[in-house]
Amino acid sequence: MEYFDEELISAMHIKRREEYGSIEEGLYIQNSLTLFHKVLLFEDKLSVMLPNEFVVMLPELIRTKYISEKKPDIIYTSLDGSVNFSLNLLVTSPGKRDMSYAMSMLKTMIKNMNPAYIFFEDKTIEGVSGNSISLIQFKSYGVDEAAYNILYLLSIDKYIIQGAFNCKYNDMDEWKRAAFEMIKTINLYV
Repeated sequence: MEYFDEELISAMHIKRREEYGSIEEGLYIQNSLTLFHKVLLFEDKLSVMLPNEFVVMLPELIRTKYISEKKPDIIYTSLDGSVNFSLNLLVTSPGKRDMSYAMSMLKTMIKNMNPAYIFFEDKTIEGVSGNSISLIQFKSYGVDEAAYNILYLLSIDKYIIQGAFNCKYNDMDEWKRAAFEMIKTINLYV
């Protein structure tokens, strides 16, 4: 009888994921409906859809979590601090840029500094603004546990948007889809 219960629970989980299958309607993450809202950043120049429960990371937590001097400009985090979404907005001279090449160089640098990291498929996805977003995915190791990471770059006009997403590696399957959907919603108002 317990096998039937497991099948029933699995079927209900799949049905919920199909019903709430978009960032606009909400996504089921860890058996809970996660709703998203548009957040305006960088003096309203940039928007992104983030989970309603995400908050700006406190400076004392940033100092603990990001040990290098160069920290992301903006970091949103889940209430328990286990899921993070960060952004930098860089101003450069306008023109065509090869973000795939830049990501390849970044990946090589990360591999050289951390040979134990495990890299997954590199991707280029299309954002809502129609721009290509280059990204790399990898498993990193912290003091207490492994993490799933996505680093991404996109270029719009004279700006480069650089960002990252990370969560516990064991939660990767739950958060990966939501992370890609959040990244796709990045829009810059130039």
